[in-house]
Amino acid sequence: MTKIVPAILVKTMEDYSRELAIVRQLTNRFQLDIIDGEYVDNKTIELGEIARLNELSIDIHLMVRDPKPYVEKAMALRANNTIIQLDCCDDITPNLMRIKKAGLNAGVAINPTDQLKRLKPIGELIDHILIMGYQAGFAGQKLNPIVFDRLQEVRKLFPGKEIGLDGGVNSKNAKKILQAGFDVVNVNTLIFGSSDPLSAYSELLEYSL
Repeated sequence: MTKIVPAILVKTMEDYSRELAIVRQLTNRFQLDIIDGEYVDNKTIELGEIARLNELSIDIHLMVRDPKPYVEKAMALRANNTIIQLDCCDDITPNLMRIKKAGLNAGVAINPTDQLKRLKPIGELIDHILIMGYQAGFAGQKLNPIVFDRLQEVRKLFPGKEIGLDGGVNSKNAKKILQAGFDVVNVNTLIFGSSDPLSAYSELLEYSL
């Protein structure tokens, strides 16, 4: 069964609180997207504003140019996964090692343009591989169908790793995505943009069985 994880990408703490309240009605795990305004021309709330949530499992997806200070904050929050964009800098290995040394799970997010061979040298440091449905940075973009081939390729390269999809899920493709074999599917607009998030989430659950 595929785990459906609501993904929060917001610019204000007011919106964060509102969407977090929705998450609490739906599930015990969510993803928080953090964007620094440098990796891409977009900016979210600051990770330092977030309080630790002992009752919820949080995946922190860092879309930032320099992961190091954000990794330290994510570790303080005891994130379920701290996910770094593969293309954010020349070498993400030291940041992955820092996460693993703390006894926490490290994740890597790959854009459609990233080459999978770059994952091989760091495979032992990765617990979670997040396949982006489009170039990271903005919610609501169109799904790149390459994700289905990538799922199979990543599964062969890294058996046993948790593989997620982030971005591009809509009412027309949700069933196909949720039955494709991803371990985790992150959903933003289809849940938080709905007038009835509970019904939207329940429909996704039916597809994931």
